[in-house]
Amino acid sequence: MPALALGVLLLAGAPAFAADTATIYDVTQEGLSAADAQKLADTYGIPNSIAENGAFTYTGKAFGQVPQKQVGDPHKEESGRLVTPQALDIPALQALKTLDDRSALKRAAALPALAGLDGDFKAAPSVSHSELTTANNDGKTTGAYALDTSVSYDMTLGGLPATGQGAKLRVTFAGDGSVTQLSTATRRLASGKQAIIISSDEAAKACSALYGANVRQATPTLGYVLPPLGAVKQIFPSYTCNPVGGDGPQANRVVAAVEGASPTATFKASLRESSVEAAADVSGGTAPYSYKWASSTTVLEQNTDASLSYIRSPRDGKLTGEGLTLEVTDANGLTATATGIFEGDGVISATSTPGGGGFGKLAIGPTDVGIEQTVDEWQCAQDSAIGFKAVMAAHGVGTAFDWRGMNAWERDFKKASLGGTDSTYADNVDAMWYTGHGNSGGFTFKNETHDDRWIVPSDADWGNGDLEWLQLESCQVLRDTNGSHDYFSRWGGTINGLHMLNGFHTNAQCVGGGTGGRFATYLFAGFTVRNAWAQMAFDKEPGGTVFRSMGNIGAGGVTNINDHFWGQGSVGPDILKSSRIGMWAIAQTV
Repeated sequence: MPALALGVLLLAGAPAFAADTATIYDVTQEGLSAADAQKLADTYGIPNSIAENGAFTYTGKAFGQVPQKQVGDPHKEESGRLVTPQALDIPALQALKTLDDRSALKRAAALPALAGLDGDFKAAPSVSHSELTTANNDGKTTGAYALDTSVSYDMTLGGLPATGQGAKLRVTFAGDGSVTQLSTATRRLASGKQAIIISSDEAAKACSALYGANVRQATPTLGYVLPPLGAVKQIFPSYTCNPVGGDGPQANRVVAAVEGASPTATFKASLRESSVEAAADVSGGTAPYSYKWASSTTVLEQNTDASLSYIRSPRDGKLTGEGLTLEVTDANGLTATATGIFEGDGVISATSTPGGGGFGKLAIGPTDVGIEQTVDEWQCAQDSAIGFKAVMAAHGVGTAFDWRGMNAWERDFKKASLGGTDSTYADNVDAMWYTGHGNSGGFTFKNETHDDRWIVPSDADWGNGDLEWLQLESCQVLRDTNGSHDYFSRWGGTINGLHMLNGFHTNAQCVGGGTGGRFATYLFAGFTVRNAWAQMAFDKEPGGTVFRSMGNIGAGGVTNINDHFWGQGSVGPDILKSSRIGMWAIAQTV
């Protein structure tokens, strides 16, 4: 007979690959020890770059560098900030040599063992190259240059796919075989009890509860999603949802495969004349619990307690409804999500469904950023906005606006000639962060009362105001749909003084803790804007994710490829469409 332990059905002596059981793994060590990290550093001839949580993140100055040459004197742009024109060094690009795949695999072969992978925890390598592609003004490719050679690892645990922020292993080599980037985030694991798991049909039903009514579910993938390194005691099997439909590709969220493993949450809330109060009750899973609340109309500055109170502040005063979402995470990284909807004043209650997760002045002149986040019911998306804003604030950079959920409007990104207000919002800040659904044709907004909910390329004309760097945490917006680099012809017309557009070729995953804070942190750690986007993806996105940065090429080959955030290093000049001679893009693989 199966035994019931802490609400989880366990089987003694069950076969390891029985269709209805899977292993629960016990954590024996979180990340690398100090000795492990030193051995790793010595092996690859790099500085010891261990973090407090045992992760190892090294990025050398040579990583991702594109050969450029200064072609003019530094001068001040219109707001008084210093810019330095740098142009592509084509002869140096043509002479660039990369490490061959076989040598890279041989050099990387020791990495899994050095990172502590053994027993059921296995890794399979794959090779990729960062590639710079150039195009003319019509979007026709004019050149392609491999910049380096990377080896990434796809991991399995007990024969099932293992993904997540705790399953990271990647190394990048320069042409001479030296390491320019290396990151590990793994833990040592021991095989524990066998547990009865829910069927894929039951998992699909659980997944459906995490998405909108117009999103279908393909068969969920059974595996292990390893949370960020911390104080996790056990790793439970889980199903990754495979949603289809809706407004473009959807993020892959996660539900526990073992019934009773996740926490269960309920909350009661009241709305009285714009005042909202709520309190949660949580049981099951493994204590202690962490709480994250989110509102459809209001940025919640204090959202991590079991109770909550705030004054509702919709951007559109006519909006009477209010959505309130709670995501609870237990000590093992398992989550549950509860959502309640107010139609008006009153009292509501909500019960969870299992699953979820899956800023002194530094520059001359005013520097600010903006945020628009359209998936307010997903805490992982809220975390991106929260993190980006917090890091910017910590470095003295203000957030001019922070619109989330129903407060985020399409017109904020749309050019004035089409009735948009980008000159007040998206194109009136230095850096812009967007999180939401998208596809190769554009990105979306939830509010249907302010235009048609979609920003498509013909809507936009970015950079003729203040905007330098636009980050789109959205699926496939910068996808090469046909192998001809057609993102140039789709999005090239939107780049009119914008220094850089950062996005994804593949899906962008909704990951616990979000990605915005990590990106912003790297902006103030000596990284170029492009490399901050890259290192964020290496840290947060699952293996196989392909991300892309793109921008204009001006007269004489001038680009913004090596831009830093204001006050953190060199920045190139604005390059308008009227003066550009082509475009560039760089794609990399996690």
